[in-house]
Amino acid sequence: MAVGVKLPAEDPRQPVRPVDRLMAGYNIILAAVWAVLLPRATYAPWVFAAHFGASMLPWLLVRAPSTPTRLTLILREAYPLLWLPALWIELEFAIGLLRTTTVDQAILVLDLAVFGVHLDRVWLPAMPQVWFSEVMNFLYYAYYPLIFGPPIAVAVARRGDAFRDMTLRLLAVYLGCYLVYLAFPTVGPHEFGVPFEGPHQDGFFYGLVAGAHATGNVRGAAFPSSHVAGAVTIALLGWRWFSPRIAILLTVETFGVIVSTVYTQHHYAIDSLAAIVWAFAIQLLLVPLLLRTGDRRARFQRGSTSAAPATVTARRETEKGTP
Repeated sequence: MAVGVKLPAEDPRQPVRPVDRLMAGYNIILAAVWAVLLPRATYAPWVFAAHFGASMLPWLLVRAPSTPTRLTLILREAYPLLWLPALWIELEFAIGLLRTTTVDQAILVLDLAVFGVHLDRVWLPAMPQVWFSEVMNFLYYAYYPLIFGPPIAVAVARRGDAFRDMTLRLLAVYLGCYLVYLAFPTVGPHEFGVPFEGPHQDGFFYGLVAGAHATGNVRGAAFPSSHVAGAVTIALLGWRWFSPRIAILLTVETFGVIVSTVYTQHHYAIDSLAAIVWAFAIQLLLVPLLLRTGDRRARFQRGSTSAAPATVTARRETEKGTP
């Protein structure tokens, strides 16, 4: 199943691509955010400078040598994904300085209106058996290889078009989520409520998820669920770039992430539903728009480049005919 329009093959040395502009735009927005936060933290000027400098990185990479090294090519392709972990960690500091309250109460009202019950509150206490909890926590923890595995696989296989497509689509989903978190932070049921305690806490995978949550959790980053949005994107990419068997496997695990985020009380059910809608909207609306805009720019640049030699030739012919 193809999602959106087909990504054209690109020479990594060609000028700024849609993913570069997307990354630069996010850095400009965050630079503006940190400009507002300059009086509130001693480290704010450094973060502001980092974002301002990073917004120019794509244009600096364009000026790489005409015969780039392998390292230059790798950085050119992979730098947006390499930035994501740092941008995720940064949210904890930015949200803490921007907001003193969250919108959890409003999300709870919406959750109840849609589902008629808070599934995150009733599901785990109703099924606390260790074996079932371990299945759910395994599916939740498998999010990490689910997200990182496919891009690494196509990179190792040197499938450049696939890697660029995955980079653009994942970046669009995650950066969009990050901006929502900055504007409307939600901590989710694990922080806003009281997590259920029971026999499920003796499980191995429960411990892994609890450890990962303790070290990588960002307060305010819950609605929509970036776990679910990223997983849905990977499932769509699986149908686009892999065999049906692999695509089915990725889709099954995506469904596991969707339900396990609610069962483990890391997200409200509305977080998962909103993330599904969010992922499809990004892939079907925003990414095709970015690609069409990038294609128009590329055609314009190629036209300008090809027109220049013709103009020079015409001028020389005119000069030859001038007495």
